[in-house]
Order: sequence, then C-alpha cells, then structure tokens
Amino acid sequence: MKKGAIFFVVVLLIAVLLGCGGGAAKDKSLDKASQIIKMRFTSCQTPNYALIEQDKYWIKLVHELVGDQVEITHYAAGELIKQNEVFDAVSDGTVQLGGDFPGYWAGKDTAFNLVASFPMWFNAYDYINWLEFGGGNEEYDRVYGNFGIKPFAHGPITTESGPRSNKALKTLADYKGLKLRISGKNQGNIIKQLGGSQVSIASAEVYQGLQRAIIDAAESCTPFLDWGLGYGEMTKFHGAPGWHQPGSMCNVLVNKKVYDGLPKHIQSAFRIAAKATVTRTLAFEDYSSATGTILFNKAGVKINVLPLEDLKKLCQMAYDQIYAESAANPSFARMALSMAEYMHYYANWKPYAVPFAHGWKDQPLPDLSKIKPHVQGEYKSVEDKYVQLYLKGELP
Repeated sequence: MKKGAIFFVVVLLIAVLLGCGGGAAKDKSLDKASQIIKMRFTSCQTPNYALIEQDKYWIKLVHELVGDQVEITHYAAGELIKQNEVFDAVSDGTVQLGGDFPGYWAGKDTAFNLVASFPMWFNAYDYINWLEFGGGNEEYDRVYGNFGIKPFAHGPITTESGPRSNKALKTLADYKGLKLRISGKNQGNIIKQLGGSQVSIASAEVYQGLQRAIIDAAESCTPFLDWGLGYGEMTKFHGAPGWHQPGSMCNVLVNKKVYDGLPKHIQSAFRIAAKATVTRTLAFEDYSSATGTILFNKAGVKINVLPLEDLKKLCQMAYDQIYAESAANPSFARMALSMAEYMHYYANWKPYAVPFAHGWKDQPLPDLSKIKPHVQGEYKSVEDKYVQLYLKGELP
C-alpha cells in the first residue's frame, strides 16, 4: 500500500506539473497574441487638404478590422516627416507606414509618373481595372518593392480641372505664349511644344502669381479642391477637360520587412481596408467634383471645352513621351507596356458601352511596338489571367 501510495503521489505531481506547464505555455501564447503592434503613419498630405482623409479612413478601417491588436498613429505632412521624405522614411524603416502621391518619387524611377499624373493616360477607373485584373498589382509590387516597400492602392483621384485663367482657352492655339502653373515634367514638355511655358510655384502662391502676371493660368486639382484654394475668386475661365491629369492613384506604403513580419490576418486587414478606401475615395472625388463645379458656375466662371481633334493631338504628344521614356528606362517601359496592353484589351469593349461607360471611345491607342523592345527580362501578357482567378475564387 505504501509503494502504491507513493506511486499515486508521483503520478499526481507529474500531472500537476504537466498541467502547469501546459497552462503556462497557453498563457504565454495568449500574451503574445494580445500584444499591441504600434505603428506610425506619416502622410504626404497637409492637415487642411482633403486628400488626407483617405489616409485617415484607411487607418480607421484597419482599427475596426483588427480591434486593439494594432495601434496606428497618424501624422500629417511636416508633423513628423517632410512631405518629400515620406518614401525614404518608409523605405528605411524610420516609420512603418506612409500615404503617398507617386509623382513625388519620379526622381527614383520615372515609372512612378505613370501612376501619378501622366497626361492623356489612365483615368481613375482605368487604374482600378488595371490594378485588379490587368496585372497592375504585380507592377506596383515590383516598382515599390525595389525600394523595400509593400504598396496598397487606396486613393484614386478622378479627372482634374483643366487650367483656370483670366483668358479663355478654347483651343490648343490659345496655349501659345501662355505662362501656366502646371505640375509634371511630361506636362511641361507638352506646354513647351504648344508654345507656352511651364511655371513652377506652390498652390499657395497662385493668387499672387496671377495678380503680378507671373502666371496667366494655373491648375491644381479637382473642382472641389480648386474651389477650396480660392480659384473662384482668382479666375474667370476654366479650360476643360483636365488632359494633363485624367486620373491618379495614391497609395498606402508599408515597410516590406515590417509587413512580412505581420500576422496574416493583419496583412489581410491592410489589403481589405485599402480596397474599401478606394471605393469611398472614388465616390468622394466624383461627387465633390460636381459640388465644386456648381460653386464655380455660381461664381460666374465660364467653361470652355477643347475640341476632339485637339485632344487627339495631345494624345499623340503624350504617347511620344511614353515611347521616349520607355527607351530611356526599362522599368518605365515594363509598366507602360502593362498599362498600354490594358488599354488595348479594354478597347474591345469600350466603344459598345458608350455613352454609359467611362473613358472616350475615340481615344487613340498607344503603339505597343514602340514600347516592347525596351522591356528587359521575361514579360508575359496578362489578358484574362486574373478574370479566371476571380471566377475560381482565388483572387486576393
């Protein structure tokens, strides 16, 4: 009996120890799962600029999706990082997250211009189609990935206003001798070809620039945002459409090493929040453009629309720059080819959706043969690859 009692006690002790060990292991796992991941998000947008709302909304959605597992602190441009340093700050890990406008990084790779503000190129709907089904996300990952960044498109910008001025711009002939405040190297090249000159000044300096005749006209953004900048008081005419920037796409930037180390469900939350923010931002941009136009109309600003033949001429001028930059930069060529192939693919349907679908059925298409020779490495056309993945339920 004594030996039996001892044996029972030993077995009981072992069971208790194993139970405590298992309990400790479980508690440790719970502690790890409940750790709050703290991250800093720095935006390219200033506090009073409407585009900053897309960054804030994405953060809000992430918090709603994962609860208190992630704590993201938002900083506007200049509060923590300067506007033009956001990319580098995310790339080198100074901050984990950032909100961008791709055109700011064109000095690192001109391919960024293609998703920022290239004249006579994609509109906001094209960007969404291309990203989801035309291979755009692969191109995004490639170009941003070269700098250690994982991107998520979240902020489409719809067609911007054309130049606002005190001189009517009815045709391209009216651009001759025009001193235009306009952003972008490619846009500036076109203005030069038209006989005008590009003037680089900040939006805050436009009012004085017009008063002092430093500039004759200026462009900034969409009608609603232009109204907020005071163009209704500064100008009498609007030269539509916004050929210089038919659309853009802003993005959430995540340090790649940080992203790779996140739990899968948080990575998914980042992606889901970005897709939802695209929808909200697109609706705001489109709807508020009507709001802005109403305000300008009430202020007596007159709108002149360029004739179709002038738009076709601008299109060819823009494509010539696509071909030239493709020859100079293989990275640009690869992204341009992907986007141009999307344009050709979608052109099979576009004419038959008029007048209800987006875009214009008469838009000339870029010449793929002038881009393909400059693409380095293996390249495969996407065609309906992602459509098939969607139908199989395999598209992220």
